[in-house]
Amino acid sequence: MAVGRDSIVAMSSDYAHGNRLDQLIADTIDRAHSLLETGASAADALASFSGDRAVRIMSIHKSKGLEFETVFVLGVEKQSFWGNQDEERSTDFVGISRAKKQLVLTICDQRSPPAGANNWRVHRTPHGEFLGYV
Repeated sequence: MAVGRDSIVAMSSDYAHGNRLDQLIADTIDRAHSLLETGASAADALASFSGDRAVRIMSIHKSKGLEFETVFVLGVEKQSFWGNQDEERSTDFVGISRAKKQLVLTICDQRSPPAGANNWRVHRTPHGEFLGYV
């Protein structure tokens, strides 16, 4: 079965922006070539792309509609949620409801700002409401 570009773009709006999809395709081809260069068979190289032994890192928004055995939600702190309160609750619900068996939430007292961050608060406060849901 062949899957066309439109079908792939429909999987995530991120793929429609600029050359994001082309870059991901090129990265996938490069990774397959590097696996084959190690002496792996074509079947073993392709098997390494399956998600059964992979860790997926994605935004909460990208996880919508998906489920995973274990889910980690990082930075459940008041400073991580600053938009419309109802929208933030919905976002939190999407994140915590992706886990089938295990859910891990993280918090910290302080986070160093990433390069170029504006309005970053180093000192962090646990988001009691969102932590309370679980």
